[in-house]
Amino acid sequence: MKEFTNQTDGSNWAVGVIDTASGYSAIQIETEGELLDLQDWRVSFGTSPNEALLERGDREERLVIVKVGDTWWVHHNGHTSKVDVVERGAVSTFANSGGLTSPMPGKILSVMASVGEPVDEGQTLLILEAMKMENRICSPVNGVVSAIHYEVGDQVNQGEVLIAIEESE
Repeated sequence: MKEFTNQTDGSNWAVGVIDTASGYSAIQIETEGELLDLQDWRVSFGTSPNEALLERGDREERLVIVKVGDTWWVHHNGHTSKVDVVERGAVSTFANSGGLTSPMPGKILSVMASVGEPVDEGQTLLILEAMKMENRICSPVNGVVSAIHYEVGDQVNQGEVLIAIEESE
C-alpha cells in the first residue's frame, strides 16, 4: 500500500496497486478509513508522457499527471489536486520513537542532514532505495538532528530508526 495526501482538501488516500500487462490495477483504495468500491478500475498510460487513462467499468476518463520536484499535480474532470506521497513509517512512528523509521527494507542512497543541524518540517533528510524506487524520508517536525544511525550504502530493515530529531518548541 502506498499512502498519499491530497493537499487540496487534506484527505488521505491509501492505495494498493498491482502492475499488469495492460496497466496498473487498483486492488484497494481507502480514504478516511472507508474502503472504496473499485468496480474494476484500471489505469493505463495515454499518448503523451503525462497522460493517464482511468477506466471504471465501461467509462474512460483522462487524467494529466505532472511531477514538479517532489509533488504530483493531478488534473482530472476540471479539478487540480496537489498530491504528496507519504512515506509509511516515517511520520506515524515519530511520536513513539522520537526518530524517523524506515518504511521498508532498503539501502541508504543519500543522507542530507548532519548531527546538530536544524531541520524544517517536510525537509528531505534521507533517500532510501527500496524495490528499485527512491523514497524520500522527510522530517515530520521542526527540530534539530540529534543522531544519524546509518551511512550511505547501509542496508536497513523496516522499522529501523534512521535519524533521531529533537523537536523544536
